[in-house]
Amino acid sequence: MKRYHCIPLAALLMLGGNSCKKEYVTNEYVTKNEYITNVYESDYYSTILNSQQEITMDVRPDYLQKGDTVAVCAASNAVSENDIADGISTLKSWGLNVVLADNIYESDGRYAGSIAQRIEGLQKMLDNPNVKAIFMARGGYGASHILNYLDLKVMQSNPKWVIGYSDVTALHIALNNLGVETIHGPMMVGFTKDKESLDGLKNALFGKGYEKVSIASNKNCVKGTAEGRLVGGNLSLIYSEGGTLFDLNVKGAILFIEDTGEANYAIDRMLTNLKLSGKLDAIRGVVVGEFTKCSQGNDKSIEEIMKDNLGDLKIPVMYGLSSGHDTKNLPLYLGRTVKLSVDDKNATLTFK
Repeated sequence: MKRYHCIPLAALLMLGGNSCKKEYVTNEYVTKNEYITNVYESDYYSTILNSQQEITMDVRPDYLQKGDTVAVCAASNAVSENDIADGISTLKSWGLNVVLADNIYESDGRYAGSIAQRIEGLQKMLDNPNVKAIFMARGGYGASHILNYLDLKVMQSNPKWVIGYSDVTALHIALNNLGVETIHGPMMVGFTKDKESLDGLKNALFGKGYEKVSIASNKNCVKGTAEGRLVGGNLSLIYSEGGTLFDLNVKGAILFIEDTGEANYAIDRMLTNLKLSGKLDAIRGVVVGEFTKCSQGNDKSIEEIMKDNLGDLKIPVMYGLSSGHDTKNLPLYLGRTVKLSVDDKNATLTFK
């Protein structure tokens, strides 16, 4: 098995120049009811953000056809045969031939096999020109372990759909950073739990008129119009990849975020990180998906936290799209240019 090594982050930072140099401007103390606005010059955001260029490449895999071969892979938590039986049966009912990664039923603690097994299982399917799509078995944790060892550049010349959410965000980020489109959507575990989401995924994969998603505007939406690549996914994964070689490139993009099972203050901490890194100033719009099973405690509500972090950006915000960890998980083309339109009646995301 080939092993792929990346430049150490420290070396990358040295190449980027002096990221610690910041120019202070006058800071005046104000009353507790006012904001302090003059802190750092905006030109001195993180070295990685400064080194990134807006991605204009759009590598779009072919839409599926009956008779195509698709794979089921496990890069994160372990699964049993029973866990994914309904999903595999559904794929076959769509007229697809299904092959399984070698490690699909392996286990190593919580993981679907050792790191080496998970790398080899996924890489074989990435390399296989006959495989037209890769459905991830489930999320959980572990995909970040293998990023540094995968040859993902093969996807630029031999693209195929990668489908999943949650921990699969790590793969979405890595592929979208290469200009390759992916799909944020249902995985094999729980594949059939919502008919609208499943029908949407099938239409998106087969190129059958899946052109937009829309919701009624609400008090948390921010009106406006913007265009850019749709990127993102699980906020915890975006946060955890920050400052690494797989830091999500959001320049000129529409950012999609969702999460589950986090304390509200943790959501605020992650959004604050995106703000301090300069990422929120680099985006053109935001799509807020489902934030489920979050614990408030003494914290502000999720709605208040979003308003505190996004409200002053003066960009459109679509708030409350049914995409994420809830029962309904509408699919989204990540890495594709979209138009985000928010008015008094509707908030709509149109895929270009």
